[in-house]
Amino acid sequence: MSEPTLYEAVYIINTSVSEEETEQLIGSLEAAVEEVGGEVLGTRDFRTRRLAYPIDGQTHGTYKLLYFYGTGAVVDHMLADMSIRQQILRSRVFVANMQAIIGGLEAGRGEEEAEAVEAAEAAEPTEATEAAAATAEEAVTEAPETPEPPEVEQTEATEEAGEPAQSDEAPSGEEAPATEQ
Repeated sequence: MSEPTLYEAVYIINTSVSEEETEQLIGSLEAAVEEVGGEVLGTRDFRTRRLAYPIDGQTHGTYKLLYFYGTGAVVDHMLADMSIRQQILRSRVFVANMQAIIGGLEAGRGEEEAEAVEAAEAAEPTEATEAAAATAEEAVTEAPETPEPPEVEQTEATEEAGEPAQSDEAPSGEEAPATEQ
């Protein structure tokens, strides 16, 4: 048997559905995950929003995300279950990106796992970060030396007056003044 994967089921509920019916729908979807061996982590509400285009005559829908651990059989069951419910306008199930949802789960296991992933990444540098560090180190050791800026020469007249000599070059950070010729 394969190892369970973290999934997120995204679904849009028809706005004509009451609060009570919405709660019952959420509960029945969570129960559907558990009846085929999945583990529910939590449901997030993304409130009612305007749809990009009308679906079944509806211009607004209530967006929900259901996070769960499961196998392909759980995903297939969820897709079939959501497709027959008239309250759901659209639904999709995706493999969840843990980095995108860190700190967003309401269930305890999700937060603990997110913290464990974050701690593991901080403790063990990945191959990409090691390669980037090596490349940066090589670039620093191979970089040519930067030439020293030329010193401003002073003429005898300006030395006596105690003023710095004027040059045709503008001081760094400023534009050279326009000269008439």
